[in-house]
Amino acid sequence: MKTLLLLLALAGPMGFQQAILTLTGASCVEELSEDEVQRYQSLAAHPVDLNHAGRGRLLATGLLTPYQVASLLDYRARTGDILSWAELSLVDGFPAPFVDALRVFAVLGEQHAVPGRREDRRFGMELLLRGAARLDGSVAGGLKYEAHLGERAQGFFSVRNTLSDSSFGTPVFSVAYYGKRALGQVVAGYFNARFGQGLLQWSGFQLNGFGTLGSFRKNGTGFSPTGSYGASLLGVATEWHFGTWTLSAAYSLHGNLPIVNVTKTWRTATASLTATSEGASLEARIARPDWSLFGETAVRYDGKVSALAGAYFLPAYGHRIGLMGRWYGREDKRYSGAALGYEGPSFGVTADAGWRTDTGVAQYKALLRWHPEYAWRGFRILPEMRLQGRLRPSDEAPLRVDARAELGVEREPWLLAARFDAVRCRGFAWNWYAECGWKREKVALYVRGGLFKVDDWDDRIYVYERDAPGAFTVPARYGRGWAASLYGAWNLNLHHSLWLRLETIQYPWNQKTKEGRTEIRLSYRYRL
Repeated sequence: MKTLLLLLALAGPMGFQQAILTLTGASCVEELSEDEVQRYQSLAAHPVDLNHAGRGRLLATGLLTPYQVASLLDYRARTGDILSWAELSLVDGFPAPFVDALRVFAVLGEQHAVPGRREDRRFGMELLLRGAARLDGSVAGGLKYEAHLGERAQGFFSVRNTLSDSSFGTPVFSVAYYGKRALGQVVAGYFNARFGQGLLQWSGFQLNGFGTLGSFRKNGTGFSPTGSYGASLLGVATEWHFGTWTLSAAYSLHGNLPIVNVTKTWRTATASLTATSEGASLEARIARPDWSLFGETAVRYDGKVSALAGAYFLPAYGHRIGLMGRWYGREDKRYSGAALGYEGPSFGVTADAGWRTDTGVAQYKALLRWHPEYAWRGFRILPEMRLQGRLRPSDEAPLRVDARAELGVEREPWLLAARFDAVRCRGFAWNWYAECGWKREKVALYVRGGLFKVDDWDDRIYVYERDAPGAFTVPARYGRGWAASLYGAWNLNLHHSLWLRLETIQYPWNQKTKEGRTEIRLSYRYRL
């Protein structure tokens, strides 16, 4: 059976951007934060080995749910190493679209099981140096360091300043050790703690809103080390496994915050209890081949209650329907309400209605997305259409409508792309750009140029720009002008890589005089 599976192949792995959208539930890259994208950049640079990593390491990546980790470990124990991505798609909890995205951040090491084999603990490291400068004389720099011993240990260190703030921020450091038996992991330094659906304890980035079905349910993955510049928890975290039970405990000096979680995993379900100095929560989820349920209830010690529950249904292969209801306490400053959506192979629609619990302001949102893929005479043709609307009846400009049309055409080694955004809110705003790229194994070069007209800040349009690993650029288009950029990447050899980014943005047609800017960014990476 495994020999047959080894001959099978899924479609080639999707690109980095589409992979993180699939795994995070975001509808576009612009919805993500710098820290979240950097986390996935680090995972792409150092993929987790699904055949060798233990439970603690698998959970700490944030890629897999506790149910998926339990299912993967059970499959490995019964059949040995996973020989192909096609075989992984047959494991419970690993549908083919998820596996396709996972390939960007994971590997299948060795692909043969040898009884008594020694664990790979080879030392590896990556040092990333960044520098940026503008014509006005402002400069910035940064350093990120990551080291690992196979799948057994990791270490992070990072520090930087910005073009708007010349003083260096507090250095961020973290060290993690992953066990393979009772001890799942020990983390010292800065860490993330993500449990349940985020009603009680969730550090770091959370999506604002529910634009896709994937955003309805969060993937609480427990503790994980972090080198993120925006890390908020500092202390010690541990995780222990006792059969189908997991005990997690931590203490953060920031906020004087203790955290305890107990999770029980069954074949098709998980349940967990989380407690902190602020309250306690109970989460449960059930996963079946054609449907799943999830929910969490949190009670704070001052009596405030929050709750969230939802379901997914798979009426046919490639089609999914989801619904979710939520209630937040006033202190959460989020929108209580309900969301409903559908996703097919190339089309998705979601609708969300709610009110902000601290102010009572109502909000209604909807998103339609069409993203097919075509092949013609060696070309990949990737059109995408998005229509998003938001209604807040109490606002001065209650309705905002965003329309986006994109077209990408790829044929190795060339890429051509164009995008047009139109926004109607306080006024009418638009943004357009075209891009040409050339990419080989060791060299990549992209040139982009565009125009924009955005007269009101409330009509601003965010546009993702290519940048080096460890950097995330999503400028807001505001004013009347043009922008151009040049991006180049060189993998000199296995150890050394360089990135260059030149960008200029000018406002010759602005209603009020506005200074443009021109900047250069350089990044160097040494990898061992």
